Amino acid sequence: MESALDLNWINWKYVLIPLISAFIGWLTNWVAVKMLFHPKQPINLGFFTLHGIFHQRQKEIAQKLGSTIESKLLNHSDIHDVLTSDKFLQNILPLVETYLDDFVNNRLKSIHPMLAMLPDSMVVMIKEKLMEEFSNFIPDVLEGAGDALQEHINVKEIIREKIEKFDVSELEDILFSILKSEFKMIELVGGVLGFFIGISQLLILHWT
Repeated sequence: MESALDLNWINWKYVLIPLISAFIGWLTNWVAVKMLFHPKQPINLGFFTLHGIFHQRQKEIAQKLGSTIESKLLNHSDIHDVLTSDKFLQNILPLVETYLDDFVNNRLKSIHPMLAMLPDSMVVMIKEKLMEEFSNFIPDVLEGAGDALQEHINVKEIIREKIEKFDVSELEDILFSILKSEFKMIELVGGVLGFFIGISQLLILHWT
């Protein structure tokens, strides 16, 4: 009877150890993923405080993200280059022309009764001259705007403040909606690694 029980335990051992190891591996990674955002409120356990990583380090993360984004992704030079680029200028000029059309055709004649007597050919000429002048000085205006942005806008601080004020629960929803499959894969990898660790333990037990 005793030998039969020993045999049953040996058989179950080969099944349970890998399964338990796989479960522990999966659970460990599941807890690690959850602890990115949970618990939302700090829990004092005496020897340490349990708090979601993003909640606990939101200010530090905001500071580092602000610095990284400014230095690697979006800085004053990038904004300046966009404002002074030919592509941006070509997008601005149609807007200016639309404004001039409205001004010349509708508001110019209301400024003074004499202006309402101008022939259409004169109105067209005024518009063309104004458009020519605008086309000449708008690049300088954009250049000045780019310089002003460099002087008065702190990209790093804007990003830092936005992230510090960002609702962490909303951030959690965004990240999990984007990276849901990746987080599941992390949990699965934990289970697979745990399973192979269990197999390794069985081999060690078998050969010792």
